[in-house]
Amino acid sequence: MKKIQAIVLCFAILLGIFSVPMQAEAAFNKKEIKKKITVTYKKLPYGVLAVYSNKNKTNVSLTATIQFLDSDRQILTKDKQKNLCLKGKSKAAFFFTAPRDEYGNVVNYTSYKGNFSIAKTANKPYNSNVTISSKLDVVEGRFVAVNSGKKTLTNIHATIVLYDENGGALGCFTKYLNCFKSNDIDQFTISYAGESYQPYKAKVYIDWAY
Repeated sequence: MKKIQAIVLCFAILLGIFSVPMQAEAAFNKKEIKKKITVTYKKLPYGVLAVYSNKNKTNVSLTATIQFLDSDRQILTKDKQKNLCLKGKSKAAFFFTAPRDEYGNVVNYTSYKGNFSIAKTANKPYNSNVTISSKLDVVEGRFVAVNSGKKTLTNIHATIVLYDENGGALGCFTKYLNCFKSNDIDQFTISYAGESYQPYKAKVYIDWAY
């Protein structure tokens, strides 16, 4: 009897071990997770700002696309971008560049159409380890990024959105940060000299940090 009980116990343990990956696999419900990711779009002078809000606890890999359309709903250009580690319960941004002519001028487009898809991510986010302070003056903004965590990172990206005093978005800039190790500092400037606006404040999205 004891031998039979031992065999049954071993079988139960093995069943438990092999069932864990299957349960973990089933836990990523792509359809349900996508329902809890929302996006807002804002047309800016040089393209479209998209802010994605992941209301899930689950981290995901997000691929986003915007099509710029003419008056006949024909595609002028398509811009595709990826965030390989959108942290759960956080926001991240993309800036999609509007179509340009051969001289670099923005081509008039009538509308745009955005879409996104998600997948599982193998990366672990450390967004909260990276902080950015800012100071704006008449012609440029000065920013200081600090990695206050103990983890050495390999890829950090930020989107900086400039706003007027009424909260209206004026411009958008993106930046890969070089503060991978603990206590690393990355200082950089963003110039808006020559633009038709002077920003009142800046909002920084740490889009990913892993």
